[in-house]
Amino acid sequence: MSNYLHLTTSFLKYLKPLYMSQSFSGKRNTITFLLIAATLLLLVYISSNPYVSKQKKTIRIGIHQCTGHEHLFIAKKQGFFKQAGLDVELVELSSLTEVRRAFERGKVDGMASTLIEVLEAFKYSGKIAQPVLIIDHSNGANEILGSTKISTIKELKGKKIGVESGSLSTYLVSRALEMNDIKSSEVVIMPMELHDMPTALKTGKVDAITSYPPTSVTIKKQIGVNVLFDSSTIPNEILDVIAINNEVLANNPELQKQLLQTWKLILDYTRNYSEEAYSILTERLMLSVNEFKQAMGHINLVGHHEQSQYFTEDLLMKSLLKTGEVVFKHLEVEEIDYSQFIYNE
Repeated sequence: MSNYLHLTTSFLKYLKPLYMSQSFSGKRNTITFLLIAATLLLLVYISSNPYVSKQKKTIRIGIHQCTGHEHLFIAKKQGFFKQAGLDVELVELSSLTEVRRAFERGKVDGMASTLIEVLEAFKYSGKIAQPVLIIDHSNGANEILGSTKISTIKELKGKKIGVESGSLSTYLVSRALEMNDIKSSEVVIMPMELHDMPTALKTGKVDAITSYPPTSVTIKKQIGVNVLFDSSTIPNEILDVIAINNEVLANNPELQKQLLQTWKLILDYTRNYSEEAYSILTERLMLSVNEFKQAMGHINLVGHHEQSQYFTEDLLMKSLLKTGEVVFKHLEVEEIDYSQFIYNE
């Protein structure tokens, strides 16, 4: 307010001699002068008032097809983002890798992703995404699927595994190999796009792939596979989050609270999973309601009141540290400051 008064006084001092000049004599010119003065004062007020001068920013969040993330479309369809005072655009992309790349290139302000993409984005671009909301944790949804010729992880020695590089896929394979005493040098990692994996497995180009719903549901219907490993073996390690660019968060201090409010509205709406809710949740995934229910049986949504413990009880930090052991394993870098990924209001 003091800044506003200072600027106003300065403008009035400037306008006074102009008004006293002969060019502004007469009633009509006096009115013109007053209109100019009022306009300038309004501009001063707008420029000095952050609540007026800053238009509401559209927050662009990259998202791909995933059963847990799909709940965000309920907020879009039911107007929950707007109800929480947000203008959010969900930018639909083809895979987690594409979501990460879009964030790195500045095409989106945030990601619906896992912590793997948060750290990978930093590794590849130096950009910092800070998780502000925990969507869910995987309890068996993420899988390594092998051909019918392979029954166990240990049989993958010397075999080819299709992975979506720079994403959750590499983390899952790394943990599976580690837990089964298999060195990464004992398997052949085949980087490929998510949509190419089913065909690669079917044609024998690879012996196993990583997958999750809805893709894994479709694969199991179309070709015979064996589940060699799933995320229930590594509970609480794979977290789905909404992570936002740290600079965007600094400029929008209410954003986390607004997203948490939105999440509460989503969970309240889906509490009994009405027919309308299932219609929204399955529309993009091309799954039946029963298939969606089965997929959700391996995902634990994190409630509104559970969110704080991830930020106040170091649960998020522990998950980041565990994830970093894989993401930064082969890098010759100084010790990573993981606190930079933790959002503090």
